[in-house]
Amino acid sequence: MRVVCSNRLLKTPDTYFHPYVRYIVSDYELDELINQSPSTQFKWSSLNSYERRYGGQDLNGKRVVVYRHNACGDQLIASAVPRYLKTLYPDVTVHMYCHQGVLPLWLGNEFVDGCAIPLPMHFDIINAYDYHIFFEGMLESNSEPDQNNCYDDMFGFIGLWNVPDKFKRPYVKPCPDDYTCFNELGFKPTDKFILIHLCPNNLNRAYPPGGTEEVVRQLVDEFPDHDVVLVGTNLNPEFKEMEKHALDAISIVDQTKSFRDLIPFVENASAIICPDSSIMHLAACFPDTPVVSLWGLFDPNDRMKYYPNNTPLRGTCPHSPCRDHNFHLPTEQCKDAWKVPKDQVKWCHALASISPETIVSKVKEVIR
Repeated sequence: MRVVCSNRLLKTPDTYFHPYVRYIVSDYELDELINQSPSTQFKWSSLNSYERRYGGQDLNGKRVVVYRHNACGDQLIASAVPRYLKTLYPDVTVHMYCHQGVLPLWLGNEFVDGCAIPLPMHFDIINAYDYHIFFEGMLESNSEPDQNNCYDDMFGFIGLWNVPDKFKRPYVKPCPDDYTCFNELGFKPTDKFILIHLCPNNLNRAYPPGGTEEVVRQLVDEFPDHDVVLVGTNLNPEFKEMEKHALDAISIVDQTKSFRDLIPFVENASAIICPDSSIMHLAACFPDTPVVSLWGLFDPNDRMKYYPNNTPLRGTCPHSPCRDHNFHLPTEQCKDAWKVPKDQVKWCHALASISPETIVSKVKEVIR
């Protein structure tokens, strides 16, 4: 984490950084600011000497700030912390700072006081808190083969080592407005459907479109009393093409207006098929919804060890789990891509090795 100020006004898609005002930003955010404004002068320092990191102390009567920048999946993982802190110390005040785009995930969350607060975070604000919990870079930079589950690492980072397993999962508070889009699209809670998340933002974690199309075809044949519903946003062109071919499925791709619109779809699905994605973490909030998750880059225990409704399928690859956090397609990073033409390594080998038949068979085992 850094303390940073610039010599001129900076505008990002979601906020402003005013000149000669000190802000707290992650290393990633600082790199982004510098890359976007090469002619701007920046002055920055490490936050270390100012940080009052929480380490397991009694929090009753104290004020704590949690900082987690962006990404719906990261917010959902982080949501476990305020919930557990408030359970241990009911008199603690917990504030959450995050990116404007993920603020809705915190609506109605009774474990965070006053919902969440949009970034950027002014440096002077930290003096208003007794303890700081800055999670940036801790999880998304861990590529070690002996890494713990993300929840064990996250709680260990703040000195909490004996957290019961039931708290090692996300938390969202459903509200009536979440059903608006669900109802407008013609769905009812009594509908029977299987939900497929076509691909995450990180295409390295995507099950290939060709295999997905075959999964859809087999599901339609095997479950004639269920609809197959496709969800996702801003699809890769190959997934867009696949979506057009999946004529027997109901596609609501790009029809949801916010991530919260997916809550009733996840809550009411008979089963969910998804990669290592935000949908997977959201589904952990609804333990009655069975999930079949697909894994390649990471080991399932890295992320969903404590999700009782989740049945993982791992592909086979000599390099898996490689735990690569980059967002480039495997043609840019996969070890196998060093040895073969790039057009032959389009998708993660491990994920591609999971057959559609295996996925559909697992859905038959877990569907409610």
